[in-house]
Amino acid sequence: MCEDIKTRLLSIIALLVVAGAITAPPVRASAAVLVYDYGFVKQASWTQRGHIVLSNKTSVFTQDDRFVIAYVSAALYAANLTSQWYDPTGQMVYNHTIQAECETTPCTFLFYLSVANDSATATRFGLWRMDLLAEGFKLYSDYFSITPVIIEDNYWSFNVTQSTPPRVQGDLTVTLIHPDNRTWSHYSRYMPYAANVTAHESTTNRTLPVITYNDSLVVVDLGGPRSDGYTFVLSFDLKFGLGALNGWYGGSFAFAWQDQPWEHVTWQRTLHPTPQTFNITLPKAATLVDIGGSYVMTLDYNVTGGDRTSVCFTTMVPPEQSFGWTIIYRDLTFRNSHPLPSSTPYPGLNWLALSQPIPVLPLTVGALSLWTAIMSAFLLTASELLSPIYARTELLVNRRRLRIAAVILLVIFIAVTAYQLVVSFQPLVSK
Repeated sequence: MCEDIKTRLLSIIALLVVAGAITAPPVRASAAVLVYDYGFVKQASWTQRGHIVLSNKTSVFTQDDRFVIAYVSAALYAANLTSQWYDPTGQMVYNHTIQAECETTPCTFLFYLSVANDSATATRFGLWRMDLLAEGFKLYSDYFSITPVIIEDNYWSFNVTQSTPPRVQGDLTVTLIHPDNRTWSHYSRYMPYAANVTAHESTTNRTLPVITYNDSLVVVDLGGPRSDGYTFVLSFDLKFGLGALNGWYGGSFAFAWQDQPWEHVTWQRTLHPTPQTFNITLPKAATLVDIGGSYVMTLDYNVTGGDRTSVCFTTMVPPEQSFGWTIIYRDLTFRNSHPLPSSTPYPGLNWLALSQPIPVLPLTVGALSLWTAIMSAFLLTASELLSPIYARTELLVNRRRLRIAAVILLVIFIAVTAYQLVVSFQPLVSK
């Protein structure tokens, strides 16, 4: 009896389970994703059987890496997987969705972010984030970093030998740093500010051939492929950049320098930050007033004294960024060696003519000009004001004579004024 009851109960429970399975809402297999492993790699390849081989697992990438490859190993039937990539500022740079299907669990899926030679990613250094979503629901967040690559170090030296007229000699010492064991046989740069450009090796002083195109593009033949750390020097005369602020006799000068991204010929180089050091030696007896920069930090600068003052500062110039700096200094050398002339001029002809008295009238020529102008205006005004008076009172006032007198005085005024203008243009007589 008990066995029959038990059998009946099991049958009822089985029926309820089957009925529940039939009537329950189905689970979306596309949304059911079970993540086993995830991360980033630099390389990925496929075997002949279609399996993915991951190489160089890391979370640190450089701006010269071709891709950042994110991988995920997961169990799923079918789902839309979306990768969202955020730069260090939190801005989403790129997102991509794939339709993922997996027949044999688990499956590996790859997501790519282009880096090398891509200004949207290669120049944004710092900690990045990638979010992986399945059907719009976030599965996880993972982090990696993009670090800069230094391929060139510049040391600029400017020797201001003379402020007036300006004379500046410059040297650019270039140290080549090659990632991935690459070598350079030539170096090119736009230098529109330079004249008489020469080049030599830093260690041996061996002269290097230099060709200048269109008075701007400078190409240096390095004499063959050069390895890491090769250093050479470009010497030139500065054509512009130094000028007087308040004239040569004022003694205040400004040395302004500008560097533009287009001056670096190979466009890939502009994606790399460049360490820049500037050393400016001022003329003898010159004193530094101030220094400022645009898109470059010049606050941390060193000033050395002695026979000549030198200013030195180092900065890291961001890629694809123009920058500049200005040094203001005081140099009284020209004024001290070229004093202003101290001659005293004689009174000019204009002053002599205006001071001459008129024989008939107790006036000078200068006073006559003012007197005639006042009297002509007075007579013209009086003739007009008297017109309504004699019309009502029947007084006979001859306005014609007043007008004639005013016109005569006006002619005298114009003649005297013209004489003054002619005399004023005569040169002064010096000793």
